[in-house]
Amino acid sequence: MMGEHRTFLQVLLLLAAGIVYMSSLAFALSNTTEGSGLLTLENSTSIPSNGSQESCRGVNLQETTQSISAAVDTFVGELSCKKSRNESLPEDYFKEVEQNLKLIVESSLKVYLKLGTTEPGSNVLDMFGVLDSLSLGNYSDPTFVKLWFSVKMAPLLPYVSQSFLIQLGNLDFSCSSYQELVKLMTAEVEMSQTMERKLIYSSFIKVYLSRKDSADPGCNQNVNGSEEWLNKNIGSLFFFATYEELKNISRYFSEENRWIVLLPAENVTLLLDVHSVVENATFVKAVLTHLTQSGDMEQLRVFFRSLTEVTQQNNNTFITNEAVRDTILNLTLTALAPEFENFKPEDYELWFQGYLGPVIASLQPASLLVIPGNISCESYAAM
Repeated sequence: MMGEHRTFLQVLLLLAAGIVYMSSLAFALSNTTEGSGLLTLENSTSIPSNGSQESCRGVNLQETTQSISAAVDTFVGELSCKKSRNESLPEDYFKEVEQNLKLIVESSLKVYLKLGTTEPGSNVLDMFGVLDSLSLGNYSDPTFVKLWFSVKMAPLLPYVSQSFLIQLGNLDFSCSSYQELVKLMTAEVEMSQTMERKLIYSSFIKVYLSRKDSADPGCNQNVNGSEEWLNKNIGSLFFFATYEELKNISRYFSEENRWIVLLPAENVTLLLDVHSVVENATFVKAVLTHLTQSGDMEQLRVFFRSLTEVTQQNNNTFITNEAVRDTILNLTLTALAPEFENFKPEDYELWFQGYLGPVIASLQPASLLVIPGNISCESYAAM
């Protein structure tokens, strides 16, 4: 079995190399052959006397890249077929072949970007046939979508455009395939420093979930509640969604459970709405309790960054409703209490001079009991 496995991988790599060679040879012959079909010295490519080569033919590199990508697609189709038939092959076999195919795509991309044209209009995703390769299998099958994403999509994810993502969102994925794709895509972008996360949400996720022509619009079936729906269908990119969008997409969102799924920036907008929510201390307590009990300190920091920004934009220095202000301050200090032991002077300054500015008017001596009594003089001064 191992010999057969090794032979398969060797053939794969040799075929890719052979395609490069044959494509280059065919191009050379097509440009150096006259009517007789013979290669002559006069019409062969020559090196000018100044030692620099004449204009390089980037289009040949595009054709070669397309040929390599087509060969990879053939192998992906065969690998997908073997997996679907549940052939008696170990999982490591499939993983190794998948990784080798991915390496071919990654290596081809690197070579092309080094040698290829950078002319406007050249589309790397089209050249590698990313969308076309989906037709090699059943993209309603999560297993095939996972293989396709690993080999063809993940290496090229940094090059996606708005139009590509909209096209992707309009394909007939099943909800299970779509959810698999969201899981893979969000995991990949979390490791990237260059990916435009908001673009993926607005041009792919929202486009797909907003469609009314799918078998399960909004992917509401087989989901238990709003939290599970968010995890499956939007993942970590939920931060870019507004509540109105969620309410229009899924039946799991209504005014009654709004506080459960509010995002930090949207919480701020509601809390500062003088004509409605800001006068409702009970509602504010529910929102802040959910935020503080989540244990996600980054979410709490985002909330207060947004709070200070919005108050400044509204030309307010603090929240005027005393009950609301007291609620925000007391719940926040309680949530921060376990963190104070590790606070440095700059942390105290950030929170007490910055984040808590809009509610600091409610600070009372009793409020400070949650702060350790042994803090340094520098930390005390920073407050």
